[in-house]
Amino acid sequence: MTSSSFPKSAVLCAKPLVPAMPAGISRRNLLGAAAATGVALAAGGFAVLGSSNAFAASVAADDFLRLSEFVTGGSPLSAGLATRYLAALTKSDASFAAAAQALHQHVASQKISHVDDLLVAPDLDPALRATATQIVSAWYLGVVGEDADAVLISYANALMYRPTAGILDIPTYGSGPDSWGEKPVVPASPNKKSPQA
Repeated sequence: MTSSSFPKSAVLCAKPLVPAMPAGISRRNLLGAAAATGVALAAGGFAVLGSSNAFAASVAADDFLRLSEFVTGGSPLSAGLATRYLAALTKSDASFAAAAQALHQHVASQKISHVDDLLVAPDLDPALRATATQIVSAWYLGVVGEDADAVLISYANALMYRPTAGILDIPTYGSGPDSWGEKPVVPASPNKKSPQA
């Protein structure tokens, strides 16, 4: 049969063979999203997903937040930043997850109530002390790692700025135009002759 043998009204009312896409989704957007997902996974997305799951088995994010609050002596700390510090510390040191879990268990089993009590304990394992130092260093500096391997986690929220919060601005390029202060007044030089009329 040819199309000329069908009445025109039948051709106009026929349903398409391919169902329409849901509103708001175009074929172009769908293909773009699929391509972007493929690129992200090829660039190491699987490694990131795998490392965070392996670490979660060793120490929970909530436990790390509580441990961080304990060793820094500062409460409250940001849960979001704790997650980022945890991921960066785990990535930079493969043994960090187990060490953090061991420190958490030591503090809980010894019922240590303050970080000073932990640090003055004569029988404190040097590995536990090193782990506590890693955590404190990350939170206070806002950086995990050293030299070329350093990863910035937070500049403005680094704990080193807490003692002067509200008094001093966090050092940057300034708070805006002329934030460095007034231009100093330069006194007239005594050797300079004034023009005479």
